[in-house]
Amino acid sequence: MELKHVIAEKTGHVYHIRLNRPERLNSIGSQIRIDLQRAWYEALNNDDIRVILLSGEGRIFCAGRDIREQADRGGEGGASGGAETEGEGPTVEFGFYNVPESNKPLITAVQGGAWGLGFYMLCGSDVGIAAEGARFAMSELPTGIIGPSLFVVLNNLQWLPGSEIVLRGHQFDAQRAYEVGLINHVVPADELMDKSMGIAEEIAALPPLHVQATKEHLNMVRPRPSTYQQNIAFPQTMQRLNKLEDTKEAALAFAEKRTPIFKGR
Repeated sequence: MELKHVIAEKTGHVYHIRLNRPERLNSIGSQIRIDLQRAWYEALNNDDIRVILLSGEGRIFCAGRDIREQADRGGEGGASGGAETEGEGPTVEFGFYNVPESNKPLITAVQGGAWGLGFYMLCGSDVGIAAEGARFAMSELPTGIIGPSLFVVLNNLQWLPGSEIVLRGHQFDAQRAYEVGLINHVVPADELMDKSMGIAEEIAALPPLHVQATKEHLNMVRPRPSTYQQNIAFPQTMQRLNKLEDTKEAALAFAEKRTPIFKGR
């Protein structure tokens, strides 16, 4: 399996998926999204793989969607579509948290930062570990998109810290992320991968069918938006906002490294 922007390798019963687009801070564009879907297909369809470890190469785990690619498409919001992709192979569909809904545990290791879609993937994990100094943000409103971050954040956190993260779109550090319950562990940067792999191997050493059955039931009780909100009301809101001038202005201003001017239209 040849992947352009992802490195995937199996060590024992742990499958390590590494975002490998450090020159763009591992931002999620069309190609890296396809690469991730192919790597996840391998992870979910190999019975010898019991735990998935997700991390990123370079100084940032994931800076979110590729806003430059969005600007090149005329500013329309979203993380995929419009760009050419390379390679072939089976893929899986991503679920609510930009990762597949799986009965195999997911450990996520964050260095540098997790923003936007990187934040989504962290929220979709079963264990999150962050390096000291890592920063987090769900910067959808400042970059001209209303995404399902309100669901993602509030399904994981209590109302007050969650609503502030959604509405402000501000950055906060690893210690604050630990305090509000977004991550499980904060460790020195040079211990991040050892800690993450250690937890992955610990879970992989447990009875695999027992672990998978437990994860299956954890998935069942995890909060989700209503079917109406997720499939009807929210897509309608997205379609309406994607047509606004402010949506295009936010993406273009980001790409041009200038302060956006929003006009409420």
